[in-house]
Amino acid sequence: MKKLFALLLLPSIAFAGKIGENYVGVELGSTNIDFGYNSSDNDSVASDANGFSWSISGNYNIYQPSSEQYGVDLTASYSNGSGDDSAKNTKDDQTWTIDSEISSFVATIRPHYDFAGFKVFLDLGLLYLDLESVIKNPSTTTAAGDSTEFLYGVGFELDLGDKFSLQPSINWSETPNLKTTSDTYVGKDTLSFNIPISYTYSDRLDITASFSAINNDDFAHSANTSTSFRNVKSESSSWGLGIDYKF
Repeated sequence: MKKLFALLLLPSIAFAGKIGENYVGVELGSTNIDFGYNSSDNDSVASDANGFSWSISGNYNIYQPSSEQYGVDLTASYSNGSGDDSAKNTKDDQTWTIDSEISSFVATIRPHYDFAGFKVFLDLGLLYLDLESVIKNPSTTTAAGDSTEFLYGVGFELDLGDKFSLQPSINWSETPNLKTTSDTYVGKDTLSFNIPISYTYSDRLDITASFSAINNDDFAHSANTSTSFRNVKSESSSWGLGIDYKF
């Protein structure tokens, strides 16, 4: 029986709130997944899934001298996403149904420096992923994995007038391995691009929007050789709209 796991349905790990502010926020949105599987025996499946995602996040300024342009924030975010899709195998025209769910928790220390309104920051922390995928082809296979990995990244915040601010960043981390009953697929590196936008609605409330694109290296079957292989390729993107409460 063919073994396959569905692609990570990664929700956004972006923090939409502004640097140096204390806030808690929530976002609701959607995730799109491009999924591809191929093997040395000409077995191939490609699908494009859409699903619902949500996240809660917070930021706390733990160090900010009043007369200096630098500081340190503590950030945290929890996200959950799910989605399903079906696609036909090009080898035997068999339909595969893929149903996935993933949760993530991110906690980072964010040192930052303000160059006359242009703020540069680093993200240093941990990323925890917990995922499960159910594949029917037509037999049912479950693949699951979880891990805690080091996360690091860079970005900047740019004010666009008095109300809007833009905060693009790029982050790197490793992905967990996924295991079925008898197989293991080895995860490698994950690269994510985040573009959050914040609009100041009032002294207490910000309206937020974010877009993220996530690119994973190939997931390789543990028994891959130079002549026999099973790989998964994946790209995903997500967007969200939400609100931050500042305190």
